[in-house]
Amino acid sequence: MEKKPEFVVTDRRKFTVDGEPRPDAASEPVSESPAPKAVEPPPAKPKPEPAVSSPGQSAAEPKPDTGYNAERERSAFGGQKMEFIHLLDMLVQTAMMYAGAMEGGAERRVDIVGLRQMVDLIAILEEKTKGNLTEQEQAILTNTLFQLRMTYMEIMNMIERQAANKTPGAPGAGRK
Repeated sequence: MEKKPEFVVTDRRKFTVDGEPRPDAASEPVSESPAPKAVEPPPAKPKPEPAVSSPGQSAAEPKPDTGYNAERERSAFGGQKMEFIHLLDMLVQTAMMYAGAMEGGAERRVDIVGLRQMVDLIAILEEKTKGNLTEQEQAILTNTLFQLRMTYMEIMNMIERQAANKTPGAPGAGRK
């Protein structure tokens, strides 16, 4: 008993590989479709003038509407305005976590690579914001970066001292 196929494949291509019309292809009458009507664009909304333009944006070019309203969001979540100092504080907290200064259970762990990356990131932030910060913000950034670099150096010195104090052949000592 021969099993009938569950589905049938029909080749509906109109042309062969060489580009010739296929003799078994169903010929469909070609109908002339009327030319498409010109679609009128919706009336343009008047563009509001931006209150303050950024350095890379001309005064005649408004900011795109993203649907995000900072004032509305701020009032919904406590009313505190985000400022540069808040960003810096977030980055410093992350750096101090890498330095092992945050409580994390029975033993504190130091991620020296993570700490170095955070110090470098804050240094880039200092470089890129030069001339755009208030005197107070600049002073806080400079002082914070200095303190983080000193913390990094202290940790590196402790690691070097621990490595130097290990006796050759002791467990955990590096062997050559």
